[in-house]
Order: sequence, then C-alpha cells, then structure tokens
Amino acid sequence: LAQGCVLRHRGRPIMADIAKGLKEKLPPAAVAGLVSDLKMVAAYDSASAWQEKKAMDLAFNGLSWHDANVAESLPKYLQESGSSRARVDYAFNVLVPRPADAKDSRQQMMHMWLKARLAFYDSKFPFQFNPYAR
Repeated sequence: LAQGCVLRHRGRPIMADIAKGLKEKLPPAAVAGLVSDLKMVAAYDSASAWQEKKAMDLAFNGLSWHDANVAESLPKYLQESGSSRARVDYAFNVLVPRPADAKDSRQQMMHMWLKARLAFYDSKFPFQFNPYAR
C-alpha cells in the first residue's frame, strides 16, 4: 500500500485493527517476524516488477524460512477449512491485496508461507474482525 493509504471498513482502519490486535496479544518477536516477512514479500513483488533477479533472490532468501512454528502450521493451514481459514485468508488479503503471479512459483511459496504465519498466530489468538464485538 502507498504510504498514508488506509484501508477502511465502515469507517474504521482495518490494518490498524490487525496491528493493534497483534501487538496486544503476541510477543514482540512475533510482530517483528510478521513485519519482516511482509517487507520481504513487498520487496520481492517490487523486484519482480523491475525484473531484478538479484533483488528477487535476496527478498526470497530473506523470508523467515527457518521459523519452526510457521513450518509446523503450514500443513495445518492447508488442511483447514471453515471460519479459521476464512479469517486467515481475510487477514492475508488485507495485508497483501495483490495475488501472486500464477507463473512465479517462488512468489506463490512466499504467499503461502505468510498465510501459514498468520494461521499460526490465529491458532494461538483467533483474529477478531467484527467491529461490533468490542
């Protein structure tokens, strides 16, 4: 998203709600891991638009592939259906609104990894997206 651009739902900023909920419930390292992965996804997307192979490699390798919690939650996310999968997909689509290029398998892997990270967070502290549930 462009700097200063805020997604809103019924007048409330969506990204701010997600970030606030994560900060309140998750340890600081978890939020830093999410932000770091989001930066790498954005860097890869930008580098691929400019056909910068080295920058694409750096962004791909910069993702948190070593995080055991995310690796463990990936198969669980893929088997999940229903409301928890819908919450994770909704959060992902708010954070990364552009879909992965169907021809770019590395970008698809990065998106799936980020979804698994969100699924891990959702399994510990289920996301709340209802503005009336406060």
